[in-house]
Amino acid sequence: MSEKTFTRQEVAKHCSLNSLWIIYNDDVFDVTNFVVEHPGGEEVLKGNGGKDATQEFDDVGHSASAISKMQSLRIGRIEGAKPREEKKKEIKKTTTTSAPKQQESGGLGLLKIPLIIIVLAIAAYFFMGDQQ
Repeated sequence: MSEKTFTRQEVAKHCSLNSLWIIYNDDVFDVTNFVVEHPGGEEVLKGNGGKDATQEFDDVGHSASAISKMQSLRIGRIEGAKPREEKKKEIKKTTTTSAPKQQESGGLGLLKIPLIIIVLAIAAYFFMGDQQ
């Protein structure tokens, strides 16, 4: 099945709140009905309307749910763009119940530095005293 393609000039015509399209990684998204829901406000979307917003989108660091939502707004691809590469979803394993690993107790810990300074001072005292 061939997907719908658009020229950059066609996308550029859709830069108003009545018809708002953006380009991200050569995919075209119709965000017209998403403007009200957008957590960053309508100004952000309107400011990138009709343009390639790849850099701006990536700079913000959107969540996985935002990226997922974005896919539902995809309407096609830029004409002449390389074919899409389907990325395999990577599942990140995280644990919410583990506490941060604490440093083992015991040993000298922070006392090492003052002890080293004291030992060096005593050694210097005796060394300098022997030379006089």
